[in-house]
Amino acid sequence: MQPFDYGYSFFYKQLDIASHIQKFAPQNRQGKTGFENTSAEKHHQLFSEICTAINHGGDGLRQLSYKASENAQPQLLLTDPEAVHLQDVANLIDLMMPVGWGALGLLILLIIFARMAKYQLPTLGYSVMTLIAISLLLMIIMVIIGPHEIFKSLHEMVFPDEHQWFFYYQDSLMTTLMKAPDIFFAIAAVWAVLSAVIYLLIAALLKLLSPTINPSHS
Repeated sequence: MQPFDYGYSFFYKQLDIASHIQKFAPQNRQGKTGFENTSAEKHHQLFSEICTAINHGGDGLRQLSYKASENAQPQLLLTDPEAVHLQDVANLIDLMMPVGWGALGLLILLIIFARMAKYQLPTLGYSVMTLIAISLLLMIIMVIIGPHEIFKSLHEMVFPDEHQWFFYYQDSLMTTLMKAPDIFFAIAAVWAVLSAVIYLLIAALLKLLSPTINPSHS
């Protein structure tokens, strides 16, 4: 299980995913029956297993299954196109992990260089204003272009052209389980806020640990 599973338990209630499943699971056109009879605990388990799989190279994606009832035969959760898409997501995560660690290493090097060169670090107030300006700019762009258009464009840029990434609720228990793309927008918003908080904490901590980097020593 991945830590917090991207907040699925929280968003499950906030987005009323249980009702969403009850509405669209019976409409499934891919022969997946009875998913509306599964419990909230099973939904959390399946989402957690998807998170675990995509963070481990896609291992186990094609084995995910559920039972419509206690005595029913297991049914595979994912169709082939869904499994291929989640494998693409797993590959993207594998690709981005070194980029993330590289960015962290670069940040550490820049901090060391700034301290050695006695550069003045931005004040906390300046950091806050910068974040506000960036947030406003992104909000304006999102309003002008539209969140769904941005979501579509990013998917088209990232994933192979021949691989399906858009699934109607009636054709995908995966999408129904997640109430996509709503949950992705919610997760992105939480990540944005969390990233801003972490950035401000780092900025404040650097100021505390670097008393010599100030205008009087420049």
